[in-house]
Amino acid sequence: MTTHTAKGTISDQAASRLPGLDGLRALAVIAVIAFHEQLSAFPGGFLGVDVFFVLSGYLITDLLVAHWNRHGHLDLRGFWARRARRLLPALAVLLVVVTAATALIEPAQLATLRSALLAAGTYSSNWWQALAHHSYFARFGPPPPLQHLWSLAIEEQFYLVWPLLLLAILKTCQSGRLRAGLVWLGAALSAVAMILVYVPGADPSRVYYGTDTHASALFIGSALALSWPLRRMQALSRDSARVPDALGLAGIAVLAWAIGHFSGTDRVLYPAGLLVAALAAGAVVLAAASPGLVSWALGQPVLRWIGIRSYGIYLWHWPVIALAAAAFPQLRPAGWIWLPEAALSVALAAASWRW
Repeated sequence: MTTHTAKGTISDQAASRLPGLDGLRALAVIAVIAFHEQLSAFPGGFLGVDVFFVLSGYLITDLLVAHWNRHGHLDLRGFWARRARRLLPALAVLLVVVTAATALIEPAQLATLRSALLAAGTYSSNWWQALAHHSYFARFGPPPPLQHLWSLAIEEQFYLVWPLLLLAILKTCQSGRLRAGLVWLGAALSAVAMILVYVPGADPSRVYYGTDTHASALFIGSALALSWPLRRMQALSRDSARVPDALGLAGIAVLAWAIGHFSGTDRVLYPAGLLVAALAAGAVVLAAASPGLVSWALGQPVLRWIGIRSYGIYLWHWPVIALAAAAFPQLRPAGWIWLPEAALSVALAAASWRW
């Protein structure tokens, strides 16, 4: 759900430091927190994860293709090493702290936590939760403190597999349109898988957790990167940026409507709602990468500060919510409890990002 930087990857550095994209990360993580805090105005805040998926697909694909265009090959070992250096230390600290806190606050969850730790360490949390029938949208008792890691598992699986698939596409297809078309086909196949697996009226967690059924947003971002790479969007003039600006504003409006309208059990969501949200997010990504109004608005200092730390905020916010619910059940429901929880999550994320 993050973009990563490393010495020598010019496109990656530029992408991760674009203020508009940082601001988009901020809005996405705020939406997710609002959903997890069960704020009534954000029933579809979980769609913030799909915004992250689109953004990750776009930036990772742009990084890989830019390297291919410059050097004629992909440095897969270096790519995977940079992902590990960026993701694993913060995750390791989280797992240690959550394990210790769970032992003190909710020791009854330790037995289940062991399996969750193994799944988190192997980036298979989404499949473990799907096979264990852990519902994402229904809560019974204190919530599992590592439940949110399902989305990071999907992203890590994408980081492992997608460069290999992209390498095959780059080697076998010379046409840019054909390359993008194959990736759009991948998005369509994932949506078809969701249609086939989804059972109306049943708990949708399987199709929501599944890599096969929830990969459309990642492929949509990747396809956009092949058609409208980052350097092309950054090089637009102010006049030329009016088109992506208009699309981005429309995308923001669609996302705002979807976040305020959909619930996790809405039948329309699978896959139509998720596809609409992903396409809207794609429009915002292109606008945020362009030198226009959307990029300026999303690049404001407060949003950028949050966006730069969004990975850590996402990591920490759910364990804070889950363990606070176990430690202080008498405070639920309380309309104000989200304030200290959000503040603690941001503080932990800031410390994680700093050290």
